[in-house]
Amino acid sequence: MQNVPKYANVPDVKKFLKKHDLESVKIKRAFKSTYAYVTFRDEATRQKALQTLQNVQWKKNSIKVECADPDENPFARNEARGEKRLEDCRSVREKTAPLYKMTLSEQLEFKLGEIRGVLDNYKKLLKRAWQAGFPEEQYDFKITEIKQSPILTGYRNKCEFSIGKNADTNETSCIGFVKGSFSQGNISVAPPDDCKETCSDVMIEEVKKFKDFLSTSIFQTYDNIANTGVWKALQIRTTEQHDIMITPVVDKRSLDSENLKVLKSSVVEFYSDRQKCSLFLKLVGGKEEIVHLSGPEHMLENLCGYDFQITSGSFFQVNTPGAEVLYQAIRETAELDDKTVLLDVCCGTGTIGIILSKYVKRVHGIEIVESAVEDAKKNAERNKIDNISFIAGNAKSAVSRVVNNIPKSSDTRIVAIVDPPRSGVHADVIACLRKNEMIAEVVYVSCDIKQISDNIVSLCCPTSNRYLGDPFRFVSCVAVDLFPHTKRFEVIFHFKRYEMK
Repeated sequence: MQNVPKYANVPDVKKFLKKHDLESVKIKRAFKSTYAYVTFRDEATRQKALQTLQNVQWKKNSIKVECADPDENPFARNEARGEKRLEDCRSVREKTAPLYKMTLSEQLEFKLGEIRGVLDNYKKLLKRAWQAGFPEEQYDFKITEIKQSPILTGYRNKCEFSIGKNADTNETSCIGFVKGSFSQGNISVAPPDDCKETCSDVMIEEVKKFKDFLSTSIFQTYDNIANTGVWKALQIRTTEQHDIMITPVVDKRSLDSENLKVLKSSVVEFYSDRQKCSLFLKLVGGKEEIVHLSGPEHMLENLCGYDFQITSGSFFQVNTPGAEVLYQAIRETAELDDKTVLLDVCCGTGTIGIILSKYVKRVHGIEIVESAVEDAKKNAERNKIDNISFIAGNAKSAVSRVVNNIPKSSDTRIVAIVDPPRSGVHADVIACLRKNEMIAEVVYVSCDIKQISDNIVSLCCPTSNRYLGDPFRFVSCVAVDLFPHTKRFEVIFHFKRYEMK
């Protein structure tokens, strides 16, 4: 697809296709480009797209479409070479814990180096945005420290294990992690026995038990090359209270209603002796569904002294003790007091707002996913929090609505905490934070600081028609090593208004 609007993201493209009754399998979109690659299930759907979309208007753009030449099949390519690629030789331990050979201090120093490199890039981008008159002293991006996780091995409370063929043993229903990727021509699955840096012993044992179940199942493992079969993955969640939730993931396209009923019954029967185990089934291959099969419909996890409800589809930090360090660091960074009104933007199920509620005057949680807002309200009620409210809606409009309803007072301090998905928030949300000048400070939490550079630059760039209101200036940043033995980490940024007047 050519002439795609510059700021349209993958969900926007998907929505555009659905508007024209077209169901895509995969969409690839380079950021800020004017093209997209779309994969369809079959030739007939592709031909329909070619006929339907040619010269169709999208905003002010006239869409052009053509057939894309496919890349060489990576599996055929590797077979023709007759040799193993480097990725084929990597163990799943190296894949899931790439830093495991380093000492802890070496890992932390490595991550600090990564953070400093990205912060230097932020400064370069801001210099370009400001052009003349760049107030360099206001944007001296420096990392204060990286806080260590209290638990260093087996820390993940959620893992999703792939189900597929193990190329080394020719086992067809191996449960574990993929050693390579489809583009590399290596989707061999290896068991997680050596992945104890990230996976707990409980999870590894549960994988073995489900493997026993698969050996008796009449349904086949999903084949990612032939696109046939049923069993795709196994999601396992645990809590600090030793509760467990198991969610097999199946492709439903080859299952009629009778076969689906048989499959569900077989899973329930296998776990029938474990009444306290929460059992779900996730159906993919079309509209995704999560179906409760047996046991409790949710688990409770205690975090910073508060109980939070977790369901199969809930977002929750994967390292619970590490999350307590993270939320403590957010509280210290935001310098909260009883005059603070907190805007919890992208609040999810309300975790941050609920934990910080006792340190502030009022909390307003904003979240676009309605089911998450309902869970947030239940969590607040469960923990008897009475100075918090939640709004379901687009952050752009909800932030302005909330700020306009906050009583004007000289001693009220409004702080926005933004904890978005990995790719950051839409530019409109940043513009909204900029425009509402009653918001004095922003605390931005990110698990991928390379992807949020546009957000940071937009928050701090000079006033323009796009970004009204005074920019924010950098105050400090601190990191938390929430994911030991991996290259990932969380970073908390603190910004205050830069009053240019």
